[in-house]
Amino acid sequence: MDPIPSTPLHAAVHRLLSSMYEDYLRGDPSAIDARLMADVTIFDSAADDLVTGLRELATLRRERSSRPVDPDAPVWSETALTISDLRVREIGDTAVATWWLRVDGTDPGGAAVSPELSRNTAVLQSHPDGTLRIAHLHEDVRQEAGLIV
Repeated sequence: MDPIPSTPLHAAVHRLLSSMYEDYLRGDPSAIDARLMADVTIFDSAADDLVTGLRELATLRRERSSRPVDPDAPVWSETALTISDLRVREIGDTAVATWWLRVDGTDPGGAAVSPELSRNTAVLQSHPDGTLRIAHLHEDVRQEAGLIV
């Protein structure tokens, strides 16, 4: 549980992020995209270049799914994404959120692997339809997943 006192904005950001990660685990990129501004910028942990806009994000997803599998890379499947230490700061009509993300998973036999840990930052703005959307997302993996625990 977050030790930071919850405000309505904090709760809204937590709901948005939690829902986005649920969309990811379900494999629903269109639901994820609905939570992003059309001109979103993303520093994705699996890409070197800045992703700008939903079209480039779609291209990154296609490239990622068509890459040959590295035979030396650990094989694991994501089973849970957990947000912790979420902090939300309001700056005018913009919110800046920071949090840690824990990605749990299992190997092909179903055994737990060590979790991936990343620190994340998002800049959020209200969309004209009144919903909160992500304008910028930065992922920074601090511990790679895949070692069997």
